[in-house]
Amino acid sequence: MNIGQTHIDFEALLIEGPAGRFSVESKVMDVFAILAENPNAVISRETLIEKVWGVEHGGDERLSRAISILRKALGDIRGQHSHIETIPRKGYRFIAEQGHEPGGQGVPPDTMNDEADAAKNALPAKRPLTPVVPLVEPSASHKKRNRFGKMGALAAIILIGVAMIGIRTGYFDKASQKASQISRLEAGLEHVKHYMQDNAIVQAQTLFSGVLADNPDHAAAQAGLALALLREYAYLETDPAILHRAKATAELSLSLAPQLALANIAVGWAAGYEGEFDKALKAYDRADILDPDNLFTLVGRVTTYQKQNLHQQARETLTRAISLYPDYAFFHSLLGHQLMKEGEFVQGEASFRQAIALENNVPRFYSQLAESLHRQSRTPEAIKVIQDGLKIREDGALYNNLGTYLSDQGHYELAVQAIESAIQKGNSYGYLFWGNLGSLYSYIPSRKVEANAAFDRAIQLLQAKMELVNGKDPILQHRAAFYLAKRGKFDLAREAMARAQFDGPMPAFELYRAGCIHEIMGERDQALTQLEAAVKAGFPLHYIAEEPELKTLRQDPKYHRLYARLSPDL
Repeated sequence: MNIGQTHIDFEALLIEGPAGRFSVESKVMDVFAILAENPNAVISRETLIEKVWGVEHGGDERLSRAISILRKALGDIRGQHSHIETIPRKGYRFIAEQGHEPGGQGVPPDTMNDEADAAKNALPAKRPLTPVVPLVEPSASHKKRNRFGKMGALAAIILIGVAMIGIRTGYFDKASQKASQISRLEAGLEHVKHYMQDNAIVQAQTLFSGVLADNPDHAAAQAGLALALLREYAYLETDPAILHRAKATAELSLSLAPQLALANIAVGWAAGYEGEFDKALKAYDRADILDPDNLFTLVGRVTTYQKQNLHQQARETLTRAISLYPDYAFFHSLLGHQLMKEGEFVQGEASFRQAIALENNVPRFYSQLAESLHRQSRTPEAIKVIQDGLKIREDGALYNNLGTYLSDQGHYELAVQAIESAIQKGNSYGYLFWGNLGSLYSYIPSRKVEANAAFDRAIQLLQAKMELVNGKDPILQHRAAFYLAKRGKFDLAREAMARAQFDGPMPAFELYRAGCIHEIMGERDQALTQLEAAVKAGFPLHYIAEEPELKTLRQDPKYHRLYARLSPDL
């Protein structure tokens, strides 16, 4: 089957076109076959699951993954689905026009090339050049000048001949195509660099895919596409299928050009997202040999160090990065994030304000600034900053933060609306959004059933995330323990907490989270011990005084003695 420039081979399980060459699983191709056989018809999720996997085996997650893989292979971009359309609360519809099979009414590529060659050969032969015959015998000086004149004429003839050969052989077309590829590659990398700008990730993927449509073996374009996909995974939709494709694309780039710095960087980024930190750092070491202090290498190093809670290394790398690229707002944003991790909220605020001063149209910077204000007990200011960000774009992170702040003020219904908007406008695969939504539902007596469903979804997404990193991330384990405790699965929550092995001291926020988990499970003394450790590690005491999960704990005299002992006002 052909769809535009994309060819689908059902027997070989291949989809090949401008978006690249994809070898897909048989079940994924089965989903595509059902949709393609029923063009413009809405096929329900239940029907697809039953026909492909069978009701007894479930398949909801597998169907979502299959649709994501098919959209990537067909070249669909987030928000611009031109092949498989989602019909909310109903299912999916195949909306692309199908082309002809090779050998049908359509003209196969080989036939088109033969016709072009025939047309080229039908051109009239060039007329022979006619020599100029002098009318009079020239003088010696004229002969000398004429000799050089003839040489100039001969050079012109040669140049014309070379030009004609170039035209006939497509040399100039190839040169123009190469220049276009370089231009698109540079533009794509600029979009990856400023990925938080509106539509930047989509534009980057479009540019890299265009280069690869001309030359599938373009290693730099493969690397650039991998970086753009990883930005989509981290910033737009944490769908594991996107990460798998990004990793495969990065590895392909490296196999095509092992000495290309950008290919090593792409492999490093992908490894970092999968929790393979040693592999990531080795890739960055190779990139530094080939292209020292590349901006994308520095980004990868910092984020890898931050995921490992290696604060000193992250700080040192950020200091160097900002000295080399002082006007790159994202480095100031990363510095603010690092300062927040270390409990330096005022300094974090200053870094986020610097990021906004450099790029004032990035909603995520406003979200980060708001969080730094909230951590300083300046929640009304934080909400105002969120409103400023929403004027730029309705970003999921902004709505998520807004929901958190409204919840802290006891406005649970408004908070629910904000988190629901975060899921709708932002990342539907974000376990954090679903977990926050579950917590909010749990505070409203009439919405307990919805709370359980939201926690179940958060746990599912977290499990998928932990599989990607082989369970190595202790913070993910702690989050899973919290959601499991909220679901009443205390034994599983304790197991998750036991698996949360931190390399160094447990961060202040994780001590606080551990206190909440123990309180939910009815372990009051352990909860108070962990909360005291959290405050001593720099966690704001006022959070404990406002946290809904600790409402019952705050009625215990032991809490009041703890508060009196830790309060800075006494």
